[in-house]
Amino acid sequence: MKKRKYKVQGTILVSLMVLVVLTMIFSISTMAAEKYSEAPELKLMVEAGTLPKVEDRLPENPLVVQPIESIGKYGGTWHRGFTGIKDYHAFGRHVYEPMLRWPQDPRDPVQPGLAKEWEWSDGGKTLTLHLREGLRWSDGYPFTTKDISFWWYDIELNTNITPAPHAEWVIDGEPMELEVVDDYTIKLKFAKPNGLAETVGLAFHGNQWPLGFERFGFFAPRHYLEQYHPMYNNAVDYSVFEEKAFDYNTERPVMTAWKISEWGPGATRLVAKRNPYYWKVDPAGNQLPYIDELVLTLFEETEALNLRAIEGGFDFQFRRISLSNYPAFQINKDSYGYRIFLWPDAVASKLCYYFNQSIEDDGLRNIFQNPKFRQAMSVAIDREQINEVSYLGLGVPRAFTVVPDSPYFEPDIEQFYAQYDPALANQLLDEIGLKKGSDGFRTRPDGSRLEITVEGMDWDKATLDEMELVVAAWNDVGVRASMKTMSREIYWIRATSNEIQVATWTESRAIDPMVDPIWVFPFDERSWMAPAYGTWYKSEGKLGKEPPAYFKEMMALYDQYKVTVDPDKQKEIAKKLIRTHAENVFVIGTVGMTPNVVVVNNDFRNVPETFTTDWIYMAPGTLEPCHFYFDR
Repeated sequence: MKKRKYKVQGTILVSLMVLVVLTMIFSISTMAAEKYSEAPELKLMVEAGTLPKVEDRLPENPLVVQPIESIGKYGGTWHRGFTGIKDYHAFGRHVYEPMLRWPQDPRDPVQPGLAKEWEWSDGGKTLTLHLREGLRWSDGYPFTTKDISFWWYDIELNTNITPAPHAEWVIDGEPMELEVVDDYTIKLKFAKPNGLAETVGLAFHGNQWPLGFERFGFFAPRHYLEQYHPMYNNAVDYSVFEEKAFDYNTERPVMTAWKISEWGPGATRLVAKRNPYYWKVDPAGNQLPYIDELVLTLFEETEALNLRAIEGGFDFQFRRISLSNYPAFQINKDSYGYRIFLWPDAVASKLCYYFNQSIEDDGLRNIFQNPKFRQAMSVAIDREQINEVSYLGLGVPRAFTVVPDSPYFEPDIEQFYAQYDPALANQLLDEIGLKKGSDGFRTRPDGSRLEITVEGMDWDKATLDEMELVVAAWNDVGVRASMKTMSREIYWIRATSNEIQVATWTESRAIDPMVDPIWVFPFDERSWMAPAYGTWYKSEGKLGKEPPAYFKEMMALYDQYKVTVDPDKQKEIAKKLIRTHAENVFVIGTVGMTPNVVVVNNDFRNVPETFTTDWIYMAPGTLEPCHFYFDR
């Protein structure tokens, strides 16, 4: 009996072991089957056999989005407003999906995107990109390196489409070379190290071509567009290709969280629906996006758009929301069920002033090139008054430099020559020989009358008020100044043609100006501190005017930056350039970081209360709009 008892116990033990193993196998297979979840509407399509399983739609290693607040819920329609397809960023920034990504915190390095990994070799002359294996376009077709090579050879190097390849892909006059290793690995080869490839090329410009009206990109749906490309189909012309490649073509496949499904002539709204092949998940394995669709209602006037927002008509929006309406939003937020955040904009100054150091007038040019003159004109301005009068006291009185969230920010330079000190202004102007006459106004060193004209666009009331205050402040220290405004079309031509004495602009690029350093030094014709010198730099000395030595030194520094792939060395160069700019007051700023008024439905979640917006960083794209959700 005892022996049999052991036999029975052994049988039970074996059976238990088998049961445990079977349970483990079942659990593992169940876990594998339930590794990912999906929106209910997609699950129904899978059950009906009209859509592959979620595991077959996602890449091998989907990008995992860490929630700002919490894991979300599926469902809902995100209501927004826009002023038409030329208001591209109203939609485009919410579907920011480049090869590499700008970080959510601008002080962090560039992040993985469609490429999961990348590395430099050959002394910084070769950049290898490793795509996520199993990526698919919104129509289910595989996304591979073929979509990159198609963009490069058939779009970027095709002069019928792109007049010349973008600067970040041309080193020493030589366009980059591509080496396709396999479907998911590609090498970008340059004549010299390319310090702009990761940031300008892949994080900023590295989206799907043509990114609306901005003619840059890094990939395009080859399987779809080849049939409309004249090189592959002689029955079509380039106008057909442009039509099919355009962002608002509802047939064109995308790699974004939502795909435009409704738009056309006479439309009063744009609708974008969930992409079933989207390649991101949350930490719980839920395929993103959470929200079913975006609906953008068309408004002809921003005033009407703002009125709709005040009345609770939008779920989350800051584009086209006017700061002047901030009091109205505060009054109505509880009645209509929304929160109001104030997100500072990465704008160095809401309005800045460029004394043109390459102006044709020899006398004015000599005055404008004297740093003491620019310092005097800066300290003559009462920035606190401007902030209260024009910006409801919500901006930051400051010098013209990068914002605190920039990796290049140094606190001391934010107040260089930004104090209100008319006595110092008069002293500096006296020191450089600009004497006051009996009428209280100053003359040039040769004794002739000193007069300057400040020009700008037909700004809104707040910025026009600021211009009047600045012009009055300069008159108060004896510099006879007047202002003139005009339409953008006229103004832009005058400014880029070196015709304006003192230009004004709302200048951004204050998180990473190295992406487009037009205000740091004379980079091109948009550098209104000296547009003719910028033209000289851009044309490599063939056009424009040769600049003085101090600008040449800055140009040489930026040339070093462009051929440096070491981020620490780039940071060192950038800081030196920005400090030199601030010390010399090449641009005068007044009040910066004026906030965006952000309207957020009380149920709309994963939106942070504090965030610095920037158009180059495609705000709010770096917040991962795919993980916004409704908590209902």
